[in-house]
Amino acid sequence: MGSSRIGGLALVASGLGSFAWMALELVPQGLGFQDTDSPAVSLRYLRLHPEVYAQAGTVMLLTALTLTVGVLATTAWLRERVDLLALQTVTAVGLLAAALFFMLGVLRLGVRPLLYVDSLDHAWGEAGYVVMQMTTAHGAGQGAVLALSLWSVGIGLVGWRTRALPRALCALALFPALRIVTVIGPLGIIGEDVDLGILWLVFMAAIPGSMLWVALLGGVLVRGRRTPA
Repeated sequence: MGSSRIGGLALVASGLGSFAWMALELVPQGLGFQDTDSPAVSLRYLRLHPEVYAQAGTVMLLTALTLTVGVLATTAWLRERVDLLALQTVTAVGLLAAALFFMLGVLRLGVRPLLYVDSLDHAWGEAGYVVMQMTTAHGAGQGAVLALSLWSVGIGLVGWRTRALPRALCALALFPALRIVTVIGPLGIIGEDVDLGILWLVFMAAIPGSMLWVALLGGVLVRGRRTPA
């Protein structure tokens, strides 16, 4: 099996892994623990279901590893047609996304130490959960999705300009681009008359859109057919 097909399968696996991570992140709400930002609520959940965080951590470690393979395979696929500096820059962003997913996985696997600290002193446990939540869901997780979106848009632009990738796939990079555009919300440069609720929906919808785009790119590499130069 050629390296492009291996890389394509790795991208498909990373896309599916990302969807699995999202599903595992929604498990608490499905079990009746609605406010996962509340340390008290979430610690009760983790005492009953610590395996879910462990599963999420394992999934994210595998996602990080497969994304690394996929990013490097994509670079090899495009190398002959693209300016080296541009390609290296985009590749670095893709590897950053993989590193952040890896960090997210490692932190999620730290649920047992967190519960141990909580058993010593509940206040320590709540403080530890706040730190974990800010560094995972609001830190590494957000950073990983943003870096993945930037990589996807970069590859889409390169593929469009060089025709190294199908134009339809490159056009679909609009979905990851939405994640980047909505970052301007917290900067305070959007007028007060803009419905931020709609912006939030777009922000959230762009997450599965980015992951789906990565899986579709993997499908292109698996086929192993380059578009004419």
